[in-house]
Amino acid sequence: MSCSRFLLPIALCAIQSACAHLDVKLANFMTPDQSARNATLPAGYVVENRIISHGSQSIGVTYARHPGSQSTIFFCGGDVFHRSVEGGEALAALALNADVVLFDYPGYGDTTGAPSTESILDTATAVYDYIFNLDTAAAKKRVLYGFSLGGMVAAHLAQDRRADGLVLEATPPTVAQWAKSRIPMALKPVVKVRIESQLAGINSVAALEQFPGKLLILASRADEIVPARLSFAMERRLKRARRDVRLVEFPDRRHGTIVRSPAYAATLRNFLEHVRPLP
Repeated sequence: MSCSRFLLPIALCAIQSACAHLDVKLANFMTPDQSARNATLPAGYVVENRIISHGSQSIGVTYARHPGSQSTIFFCGGDVFHRSVEGGEALAALALNADVVLFDYPGYGDTTGAPSTESILDTATAVYDYIFNLDTAAAKKRVLYGFSLGGMVAAHLAQDRRADGLVLEATPPTVAQWAKSRIPMALKPVVKVRIESQLAGINSVAALEQFPGKLLILASRADEIVPARLSFAMERRLKRARRDVRLVEFPDRRHGTIVRSPAYAATLRNFLEHVRPLP
């Protein structure tokens, strides 16, 4: 929690005479990491944290397996995702009798290197190849899952690697569309968006126009970072391309909190059950 967020209640107390005291606790400033190591999972799960090598690069990977699993969910986190920080919540949400794979992007957590569009995609591909060459993943359905900008990583990975299903949670179609959505309406006539060249070519919809598997898009109108209208636009374009796509809207869920919705687990379970292995 930032100091600016903590100062707001203080200001409100100064205005409201009924506020007689203010409790200040360490938890207002610091909260513990939700590491994959500390995740509470259903009985039967085995969780391994590994460091794999890719050329001169080291990549941090978490691989959670369940003996009754028929699917492997390959998770691509958002732009600040660390397995040691948010990995526990992601793992607990996705561990629905499915195997789950988490990894750190270049320059984050246990993964070496510097982040760039090329290095991020290269890292995702290296982890994908490592996991799906293991005997434990060989006969299972392959489901890519991308959260926020990680959805763009998953979409582009699906162009080059087999995926039987793909989940995009709060994912914009392009970086340009996301950037424009952040500009207040009153400023749109005077603010020009300039996109770095390595980001300009990232287009989730274009990457998925030939995707042969099932697609699930998760969105919320309460999302303050990636507006739901971007997800609706993506769904319309993919339907025009005759893709097997479904959008599920979660009311009143801010960015990153869809997984905490009571309806989330049932939605994801239903999707996993209907995914069919591709040839």
